[in-house]
Amino acid sequence: MIPDVDAAAAAIVARLVAAGVRASIDERDLNPPAVWVAPPTMSWRFGKGTWDAEWLLTAVVPDGGRATSTAALAALVVQVQQAMGWGGVTARPVSLLVPGAGGVPLPGYEMSFTQRIREQTA
Repeated sequence: MIPDVDAAAAAIVARLVAAGVRASIDERDLNPPAVWVAPPTMSWRFGKGTWDAEWLLTAVVPDGGRATSTAALAALVVQVQQAMGWGGVTARPVSLLVPGAGGVPLPGYEMSFTQRIREQTA
C-alpha cells in the first residue's frame, strides 16, 4: 500500500487556486505572489490504512525589500489560512530560492499542517 501523495498535493493546490491564490507543487512554476506546496514529511501507522503527512506551504512574494514584502506576505498568509480553513497557523519567515527568479531568494513565510492520507493499492 502506498499513500496517494500526488492526489493530496493536487487537492491542496486546487483549493488554493479556487480561492484566488497562485499555487504549485513545482517551485519552478511559481509566479509570486504564490504558494509552493512542498512534498510532505510522512509518518505511517501499520495496519491502519492511513499516513500522516505534514505539509509545508511556503508563501512567497517578489523581493521589494523586507519592509515592502512584509505587508504583502501578511496578506498572502491570511489568504492561504482562509482558503485552507485553518483556525490558527504558525508561520515562520524564510527565504526561498526559486529557479528562474534571477538567483535571488524571495521573502516568504512557511506554514505547516498535518493531514491524514488514505492508502491506495499499487
